[in-house]
Amino acid sequence: MSKAYVEYMYERLAEGDFGVVFEKLSPDAPWIEAENVPYSPGAPLKGREAIQKTVFDSHEKDFAEFQINVSRIADAGDTVLVQGRYVGTTKTGAKLDAIFSHVWDFDGDTIVRFQQYTDTWQWRRVLGLE
Repeated sequence: MSKAYVEYMYERLAEGDFGVVFEKLSPDAPWIEAENVPYSPGAPLKGREAIQKTVFDSHEKDFAEFQINVSRIADAGDTVLVQGRYVGTTKTGAKLDAIFSHVWDFDGDTIVRFQQYTDTWQWRRVLGLE
């Protein structure tokens, strides 16, 4: 079930529906952005409002185009690993093409933890922070 849901979630994400991540996300689940990525507050985010504002609203503010291109989804039981590339163009015209890995931990049908790994140098460069 976990892998099937993650596949469904990324199909919806490809359509621009970022709200799908909240359908099965526990309100207490830590959402951990990669260290030094511009959207990381330096500590795990918790709750829909914090995640929406810090991550997804920032993407909308910064990017004219943004895609999550998945290359692999690996099922490890209660953990699902997703690998791929973030591809996009900022509103200032800078191009992003950064590798990522997402680790989703489940307890039954509920997401209890998210961890992101990505090329933070690219993110900082395209957003003018380097």
